[in-house]
Amino acid sequence: FNETATTEIYTEQIVGSVRCVQETGINAEYMGSTLEKFFEPLYEGTPQDIIDSLPALMNAIKMIHTIARYYSSTDKMTTLFIKITNQMISNCKKYLMEGQSKDTKQLWSKDPEMLIQKMSKCIELNHVYQEQYDLTKERVAELIKGKQGKQFDFNDVQIFIKFDRFCKRLNKLIDIFSTIQQFNTLQKHNLEGLDKLMDKFQKALKGLKDKSYDLLDITNHFDREIVQFNLEISQLDGELQAFIDNNFSKFRNIEYSIKLLRRFESILKRDSLRHNLIQKYSAILHNYGGEL
Repeated sequence: FNETATTEIYTEQIVGSVRCVQETGINAEYMGSTLEKFFEPLYEGTPQDIIDSLPALMNAIKMIHTIARYYSSTDKMTTLFIKITNQMISNCKKYLMEGQSKDTKQLWSKDPEMLIQKMSKCIELNHVYQEQYDLTKERVAELIKGKQGKQFDFNDVQIFIKFDRFCKRLNKLIDIFSTIQQFNTLQKHNLEGLDKLMDKFQKALKGLKDKSYDLLDITNHFDREIVQFNLEISQLDGELQAFIDNNFSKFRNIEYSIKLLRRFESILKRDSLRHNLIQKYSAILHNYGGEL
């Protein structure tokens, strides 16, 4: 367990807790060792480890709020949660970079499918984190209903906004890496007539890769580059759709058409193109009904 890494959150919440030791009669050393294990996954675990520990972590924070006079205010608890949120984001970045260099350009060389899975796990962490927070808030409200007690109700916007923005960036990156995965697969199939389209894609991708932005830094202007890239990809989608339509128009044989359709279905990842394939199924069935 990395004691140095956990100093910022761990020390603050223990100092606050120790201030109320005389009032509660709780042993400070016991309190420290008990809470320490709940914060450990934030630094040493994976996003999945954090997800698994969230119910216990929320209970520990609820205990801090209930016992520690230092954490009786909304501001103190909001600040603690913000620090936890920031550490979750740091954990996600470390997870995506596999603990290596902080140069996010390395992400371009990683397997797109693996990256998509990892980014999705980070987004899941944010979802479960907010879900557990809301659940804890509801439980505390139910417990003190009709009584006087501390509400578990803090500044939600301040607590979660940074993680929400980080996940918004991850969703955009997932879309990019899904596109890369799609065109990589297209290239492997060596479909005749796609050379020019593949060249255009590689040019657009190179333009994006050449930018010096940190892909995981939500404070930069990389989103502008993503918009430009998506415009170029949208044009390529139209060309790819025309290519698919042209292939289907060449053959009237239903068996071959279904085989071709399934081939494209295994390749295409973007929603607009997959939606068009569904329409192709309807057209094939209509043609089949006409032949009968």
